[in-house]
Amino acid sequence: MNVAGVIILIVLLGIAFAAGYFTRDYISNKRRAEARRWREYAEPEWLTANAPANTNEISSAITAIPAVTGELGQMLDRWESRARARRAG
Repeated sequence: MNVAGVIILIVLLGIAFAAGYFTRDYISNKRRAEARRWREYAEPEWLTANAPANTNEISSAITAIPAVTGELGQMLDRWESRARARRAG
């Protein structure tokens, strides 16, 4: 009887934990969608779902990417330059 109570409590704790994560994800997605609406976000044409991933080959679509000047583009440029600097020296 005592062991069954502990197991039930652990299961309920797991359900509550999962519900918290799902709620947090749902609210975050709503906030991001609202932020995109406020900033009038439009997906850039160079961002395609069929772009090669995890390959060493450079396709013509990737080399034709214009310079990104948005906040995300600037952040990605900084990350890439830091990664290059770490690899170089």
